[in-house]
Amino acid sequence: MRFDLQLFGLSAAEYAPLAVHAERLGFHTVWLADHVITPASYAPTYPYRSSGDPGIRPSTPLADVTVTLGHLAARTTRIRLGTGVLIAPLRDPFHIARAWASLQQLSAGRAVLGVGVGWMAEEFAALGADFGTRGARTDEMLRVLDLLWSGRPVAHHGRFFDFPTVHFGAAPQPPVPVVVGGHSRAALRRAARHGAGWFGPDVDLATSARLCARITALREQLGRADDDFTHHVRLSGEIGVAAVEAYRDAGLDHLVVAPFTRRPPAATRADRLAALDSVAERLAPLWPDPASTGHPTGENA
Repeated sequence: MRFDLQLFGLSAAEYAPLAVHAERLGFHTVWLADHVITPASYAPTYPYRSSGDPGIRPSTPLADVTVTLGHLAARTTRIRLGTGVLIAPLRDPFHIARAWASLQQLSAGRAVLGVGVGWMAEEFAALGADFGTRGARTDEMLRVLDLLWSGRPVAHHGRFFDFPTVHFGAAPQPPVPVVVGGHSRAALRRAARHGAGWFGPDVDLATSARLCARITALREQLGRADDDFTHHVRLSGEIGVAAVEAYRDAGLDHLVVAPFTRRPPAATRADRLAALDSVAERLAPLWPDPASTGHPTGENA
């Protein structure tokens, strides 16, 4: 079993101590969730809770995820550094390509670019980004990223991005793995077509297993069944051995835990570090040996 850690809603200075401790314990990847701004009000359309309320408030701290991961790269040596997920259509592909090629170099190959299309229309409106075309724009962005990271002079003439021959520079080494998030039909197709993996949402085991099976079937249809691919599945509910064994029995062996998403906002750094210790202790029979989680360069995401 492999275990990842998802973090969000902390002040920028709080991420490094948690990432350093997570690496010490043997977590495989730390994922940072992304928002650029929080509108003063927004419709309750969050797709992963029946209430539609993600729990984000104007007082929730936000940190630039790529900058923060660059800081974590300097403070850690083994743990992988990912976005779970970056809202790609709020950006342009050139800045994403440049930032993540740099992060891959500075982290010695530990970057994992998780992308999604977003769900908060009000955030898109505030940034002047079109909400209705975000999926199609993301699909084209992923093709542009492949071009820019190819190491060759490239041009592109598409619906959303049109540029003459440009020189981006050397291809990132190792290549930056792209993991696609989301559970809509379009997101599953995007993961099957473009991704080196899928980043699952906070849903129950039965739903996660069904979504993973659907992606596998789509990849087979696309002739990608033999390509490296990882399902990063969110561990839903209580964190314990029985729950993890149920995921393992369903063929899901790379789990993401998010122990702070429902913790009181007044929790201290010591509280959060202790929560990580508690996760490792509760899952001790299944927990990987930290000594075995060596430098992951070249390893499948």
